[in-house]
Amino acid sequence: MLRAIESVASRVSGLVAMIGGIILFVMMVQVSLDVGMKYILNRPIPSTLEIVSAYYMVALVFLPLGVVTRDHEHLEVELFTQHLPPRRIAFFKLLGCVIGAVYVGFMFWEGVHEALHKTEIGEVWETATFDIPVWGARWFYPIGTFLTCVYLVLYAIDNFAFMTRGDHVLPDRSLKSAVEAAVAEADKIAGHTRTTGDDGRLGVGKDGGSAE
Repeated sequence: MLRAIESVASRVSGLVAMIGGIILFVMMVQVSLDVGMKYILNRPIPSTLEIVSAYYMVALVFLPLGVVTRDHEHLEVELFTQHLPPRRIAFFKLLGCVIGAVYVGFMFWEGVHEALHKTEIGEVWETATFDIPVWGARWFYPIGTFLTCVYLVLYAIDNFAFMTRGDHVLPDRSLKSAVEAAVAEADKIAGHTRTTGDDGRLGVGKDGGSAE
């Protein structure tokens, strides 16, 4: 059950982060066009600065938070814990996840209230050319904090299970784990290749004799 919840959270977080990546690409294109049109045609794209500030930057900060938390990419200071046994480290990670979940949960709750209020009043930013509706960008904050809170709760349960039973209940999605798995797979393939002859038959050397 817990793995199913984590799997859904992983897919949603990945999709939301992908949207953030698309927004990053759109921002790069718009800013580049704005600069080019300003200095070449003397006709910059109207309100580029306001759009970048209200939508693009907010999305880039908050939409990837779920994936960042899922992949354990937040900064960790291990000065006092790097030599502790794994179960003791799990205790401190559990403590951090609980405190973080409470704090981020409060951020999510306040963010939802603020987003609802701005949506109801139809918040806009006034510019020199036209008004920009910005109420939609208010939802990036609660989306990111919600996904972060979900993963903090899941990892709190996972660390508690490891601390008490010595087994993780969730897959390790950290970059370090992915790299180690890739290296192990590469070593396995390399080892299989070394024991296979040129003709692809196990234990047969170049001259047809036994590789043993």
